[in-house]
Amino acid sequence: MDLSSAKIKINRWLIIMFLGFNFGFSYEPPYVRYTYHEQLTTVCGYTDTQLGLMLSAYGTLALLFYVVGGVSADKFSCRKLIITSLLGTTAGCIIMAFYPPFWVALLVELLWVVTTIGLLWSPTAKVAALLGKKEEEGKIFPMLSSFEGVGAMVTTFVCTFIFGMVGAESNHDSFRFVWIGYAVFGIVLALASYLVVPEKTLKENEPKQIEETKDRSKARKENKGVLLKVLKNPMTYIAAFIVLGSYIVYSCLTYTQSYLCDIYGMDMTTASYFSIVRNQMMKIIAGPLSIVFMSIAILKSSPTRLCIVTSVLSAIGLAVTLLLPTSPNILVIVMGLAIILSFVALLAKAQNFACTGETGVDPKIFGTMTGVVSLLGYSSDTWIYTVIGHWQETLAPIDAYNRVWYLALAGCALMFVSGIALLVRRKKMQAKEQAAA
Repeated sequence: MDLSSAKIKINRWLIIMFLGFNFGFSYEPPYVRYTYHEQLTTVCGYTDTQLGLMLSAYGTLALLFYVVGGVSADKFSCRKLIITSLLGTTAGCIIMAFYPPFWVALLVELLWVVTTIGLLWSPTAKVAALLGKKEEEGKIFPMLSSFEGVGAMVTTFVCTFIFGMVGAESNHDSFRFVWIGYAVFGIVLALASYLVVPEKTLKENEPKQIEETKDRSKARKENKGVLLKVLKNPMTYIAAFIVLGSYIVYSCLTYTQSYLCDIYGMDMTTASYFSIVRNQMMKIIAGPLSIVFMSIAILKSSPTRLCIVTSVLSAIGLAVTLLLPTSPNILVIVMGLAIILSFVALLAKAQNFACTGETGVDPKIFGTMTGVVSLLGYSSDTWIYTVIGHWQETLAPIDAYNRVWYLALAGCALMFVSGIALLVRRKKMQAKEQAAA
């Protein structure tokens, strides 16, 4: 298959749709706790600490495989990498259907690092980028994110429906059907990817690639010291702290459904459906709406300003959550507040990496800065889930969740202060440039 063919150009949105579906399916199994926390502890028998450790292990190893995946995407067929990824993730789901002991589940979690980060992330991004011109990426990637939300929602909704049909928490074997459901989706998407995802890169890029090959030695000389430049630039850390603050808020809010079960008495099946609305459905609409909201005059089309506003709104919502009584009679109110909080957090998450573009960084080193920002911005994955899992097991439920919300408030503060710092520093840089001119 060749991306330069008329057929592929006509159907490129179909390709983007399936690429998004692949993302939506693939990140559900490793982050299964987001939707099925109570089921994993009650039905499968894992502890809160063990679930936290699994996600922390995933996040830690993922930092390495972001680099490995980027290299692989340039050396091997992206279509083959994507298909291998889907089949590997499917194999892990089949193993989890046997309710393996914790050490096996941990190994499966590490397998999913390889399949999702090492084999899927960069190849998918590369194929998506090659489906359009440079100026079209602003449309392609938000749509990819929206289709990811659709894929995740459909996958989780079907599996949750099956879970309820076979007896839910009253049937010890019920969660096996969830894992089998995930496996079926993986196989179907692998077949669809074989039929839809193109094999070759754009022909119009080939002359450029030849020129780049001829000038490779020259490029190496120019790239020497790029990492050091990025590490010395204060803007790198300011942008990274915006991402880190946003991601801490997002991670803390993934405990909303277990909070509603433990504190307000929500049943497990309802919690799973609620999670679909809170996370997947909000993700579908947050990406496109984040672009719309930036057209508001006060935001001045600035992703950083959007992140600052969302940090304030999130802090207000979290403060209200801490002040609400713990009566089951207000469960619906708390559910509504949780959905609003999730939507606001996803607005920030949709645009937090775009803040890097406002640092004034030299375009030649932008890619390296983005890599460092990713490394630091997602670093909370190495500890946050283990810490929260420990709180859940050692503290009274209300005390544990209060600490989670206080941690989320700290994330809001980090995002707010870093966003202000970026805008102030950027303004000073522009003033110097104007003075010099």
